[in-house]
Amino acid sequence: MKKTLTAVAVVAALSLSACGGGGDRPSKGDLSKEFSKKDNVFGLKLTKKQADCIAEAIVDSKLSDKAVKALKEQDEDFKPTKADNKARDAIAGDVEKCAKP
Repeated sequence: MKKTLTAVAVVAALSLSACGGGGDRPSKGDLSKEFSKKDNVFGLKLTKKQADCIAEAIVDSKLSDKAVKALKEQDEDFKPTKADNKARDAIAGDVEKCAKP
């Protein structure tokens, strides 16, 4: 059950829509720092190792810079492109593996 909740949280977080401008892609360190916080976008308590792993999967993915920035900023107004949705689906398994205890 816990694994299923983790998978749902990961996919939901990666489905966030972000409105913001800028094209600067957040770094692995920036994302890891955000994901390590108690109030992270996943709603899960992540270890540094888990946060680093998820951040690396996201930064190395084909998600657009805007989508990655929206994820970091927890921007609920972002509307992902079809390409972002495809990239999200492609990395969901990797991110889920990272989030496992």
